[in-house]
Amino acid sequence: MSDNYTVLPDGSGFFTASFALPKDHWIYKTDADGFTPPPPMPFRMGMDHPMREEIRERIIAAAQYAVRASTRCGKETDFDPDAMVQNMIIGMIGYFTSDGLSGDTWGNPDPIPPEVK
Repeated sequence: MSDNYTVLPDGSGFFTASFALPKDHWIYKTDADGFTPPPPMPFRMGMDHPMREEIRERIIAAAQYAVRASTRCGKETDFDPDAMVQNMIIGMIGYFTSDGLSGDTWGNPDPIPPEVK
């Protein structure tokens, strides 16, 4: 048995394991020439857009959060790319709750940004 298990006081437990990604996982997707496909650019804005720099800074902060959350602040090199995507969503638009906030105050940014309407 692996050393990556924990038995809790109530007798239950958990373990961590690393599994290879399926061969058809999205992370391996390439174009016909074997290169990374072009970016989707769903929020495309040119250099002259008045909010480009602000949006760029917010995306950087969300991406950094996703990497930190998915790698336990850089302690794990074997991370789940799908978890990183989920963490990027949380970093960009908030938790999967009615208002995007966590029920735990420590899990919310300070100050709390206004909700997009």
